[in-house]
Amino acid sequence: MSNDTAHWRETVFERITEERLTTLILELCNIPSPYGHEREAGDYVYDWMSREGFKPRKVGLTEERFNVIGTLKGAGGGKNILFSSHLDTAGPSGSPHDTWLYKDLDNRFWHQTWLEDGVFYGQSVENDKGPMACFMIAAKAIKEAGVPLLGDMILTACPGEMGQEPVDEFAGLPYVSKETGAEYMMVHGGIMADFGIAAEGTDFGVSWVEAGKAFFKITVNGKGVYTPVIRHSDKLSDHMSPIVKAAALIAALNQWAMGYERRYTRHYAGGTVIPKVQIGAIKGGHPHFIIGGADSCSLYLDCRILPGMKPAEVAGELRKVIKDSEVDADIELFLFRQGYEAKEDEIAPFVNRIQSGHAAVFGKELEMSASVFSSMWRDHSVFNEYGIPSVTYGPPRQTPSLESLMQCARAYAAVALEVCMTTADTKQG
Repeated sequence: MSNDTAHWRETVFERITEERLTTLILELCNIPSPYGHEREAGDYVYDWMSREGFKPRKVGLTEERFNVIGTLKGAGGGKNILFSSHLDTAGPSGSPHDTWLYKDLDNRFWHQTWLEDGVFYGQSVENDKGPMACFMIAAKAIKEAGVPLLGDMILTACPGEMGQEPVDEFAGLPYVSKETGAEYMMVHGGIMADFGIAAEGTDFGVSWVEAGKAFFKITVNGKGVYTPVIRHSDKLSDHMSPIVKAAALIAALNQWAMGYERRYTRHYAGGTVIPKVQIGAIKGGHPHFIIGGADSCSLYLDCRILPGMKPAEVAGELRKVIKDSEVDADIELFLFRQGYEAKEDEIAPFVNRIQSGHAAVFGKELEMSASVFSSMWRDHSVFNEYGIPSVTYGPPRQTPSLESLMQCARAYAAVALEVCMTTADTKQG
């Protein structure tokens, strides 16, 4: 780190104030943006970037779901850094299907963000517009301070990160994720970055590996009959009803899932991946016509996989589980996303820069994040796929305090200075 960088860092920190950050967080995070309904929040980010002079662009597959890309330009000849967070949030979206998923549809947590006793509450600030506000404020401070950047600071807000995927009757663009978000942005957004940060909660740890995922539909076959003529069986797998048969298969899948994550846990340089499995949905029969039963019952599995792992490997294990359970069932893959780890020689210089920025704020060494953060899916996996060495790094994941988000904004600013004040031909050690 040069004395010049240290001087500019302190100048920038002075411009990152609690008032500015709080105002942006409360305005941005109180715009509802449940999955598939990101437009209003995207418009807000676009308008903010326009006012602040970041010359934003909207890059989207549709007018309703677009990426926002703004840039703080450097003089040239330096390293460029990409900051990215997602606009979409979890929680009720107003769909009639919400009642299948949530008992607390009116819970304030899903619909509002508020500051109370120095702590922010609400789904929106936690995941993921709080970290987004942090890098926006960091960029504003760097611009106002007149820092002589060489490289560009690229600011992006993406739809479609939370993980809905088209399947069965739930089809079409409202259910598409990466293809309208980070993936679309990387193909059509003209992103030219040397390094990237998926700005999400990591409790200020860092990781640069991410699990992939394979979604399977297992259809249990049976026979729907009129209730007065049904024949029961002590052995669930022999029952007429596919819903009852599914109970036998669920027990077997649960045992397999526990062994699966033990067998496939891996420790990488970029973090530990513990690939877990969840039966996330069941579909069978009609609630308004239960007297006739159903001919099939489907189980929907989210199987996380290691980088480089093929879905066929998992499918083979699932077929054995089905066979051993003696349940008549068919299996199909309906979603596959590969996980990625940044190449060690490419990511190491960037991690060193993050360490320098982190130490400037916290006065201590940067640590690896908990395994949960490298075992889920975040958009730095997309960036690594497209050859931009990227990490995930950010504030506490749950109920972040104003102090922690101030620290996050300063850390993002410090890392941006470490990268963007470095000439392209400088070896970063």
